[in-house]
Amino acid sequence: MFKEIESIPLATFMSRLGHEPVRRCGDKLWYKSPLRQEHTPSFKVEATLNCWYDFGIGKGGNIIDLAAEMYQSTDMRHLLRCIADSCPVPSVQTVAATSVTRHTAPSFEDIRTVPLESHALVAYLQERGIPPEISKAHCQQIHYSCRGKRYYAVAFANGSGGHEIRNRYFKGCISPKDISIWRIRDGPSTECAVFEGFIDYLSALTLGIIEADAIILNSVSNVNKAIPYLRDYNAIHCYLDNDVAGKTALGQLTERFEIKVIDRSTLYSGCNDLNEYLTTSFTNNQNLQL
Repeated sequence: MFKEIESIPLATFMSRLGHEPVRRCGDKLWYKSPLRQEHTPSFKVEATLNCWYDFGIGKGGNIIDLAAEMYQSTDMRHLLRCIADSCPVPSVQTVAATSVTRHTAPSFEDIRTVPLESHALVAYLQERGIPPEISKAHCQQIHYSCRGKRYYAVAFANGSGGHEIRNRYFKGCISPKDISIWRIRDGPSTECAVFEGFIDYLSALTLGIIEADAIILNSVSNVNKAIPYLRDYNAIHCYLDNDVAGKTALGQLTERFEIKVIDRSTLYSGCNDLNEYLTTSFTNNQNLQL
């Protein structure tokens, strides 16, 4: 049964999670690591062997090993379900539903959320162009144990009680995985903005370009979860990534809502996403002032 899981192309799995190769060299694909924040790609996928290696942390393996690192879990059933959610292959769904759990201990323990106050975490978001007043208003600080060690990170809550978590060295999720919804007022709104991740949402707030409700997918694989919430809006402004995964998600929404969907990615054409546009603009403005 695990051979069916392991046969899923890693490039397909990465793409479904919103990660596209920065460069290709034969059958070798180079990515910015999905396991941590970096500017120079050091995460290699060998397409022929269908294996990966992250030179920054000195780890590698197959798709299950990658899922274990991304979701910080040793629960095999949970990992198979995560893979199946991203790559909906019928045989994978069956394995995910019936597989016996190898480890039952939770990967994240002693989880505690507090207001975002850590200077290191606030500085990390400032490096991404997000000012403290915005990050503190929309994010929390989460402390947790994993494999016997204590960690802390920026936390962005979703609608099911889970959190997207980020720091300089790690990008992941404390399950359950779900979309996040932010409303600008208590009453109904006629417009909504859709973002792939919460850093892009915070970037939009920093740039002052949205005055509408917002849905943050937290993964392009969550597009279908957003559809029921989007039905009542007259305009859906999409700030999705300028990559294959982002364009695919845009296509799904356009097919469902037609002229209601407005592609806003032209604002940051030449950049992969809105946060890259924000940080590039910030750096350029700094250089002009020197």
